Amino acid sequence: MTLDEFDAALVALGWKVSEFCRATGLHRNTPSRWRNEGVEIPEWVPQHLGLLLDLRRLHAAHTLPQTDKGAGWYVQDLQRLRAAYLEPPAGE
Repeated sequence: MTLDEFDAALVALGWKVSEFCRATGLHRNTPSRWRNEGVEIPEWVPQHLGLLLDLRRLHAAHTLPQTDKGAGWYVQDLQRLRAAYLEPPAGE
């Protein structure tokens, strides 16, 4: 994940960096180290943010009037989320 992607994900969630740190238990200076010291963003960060963005999208879809929903949207999305975040990768 690049810093631009990290920033975009926070904007999409409506979060400040401090809110991300508080929610994830990171020290408040950690994202500054990613930005200013070239410390690599850990692998779990894009996975975590991706899950939160998916949940936000699911919530938005769920709150649409019934006539605006595609049949079975929630089952397909939940199956995709389960495969991506809850099931171990193949071969493990």
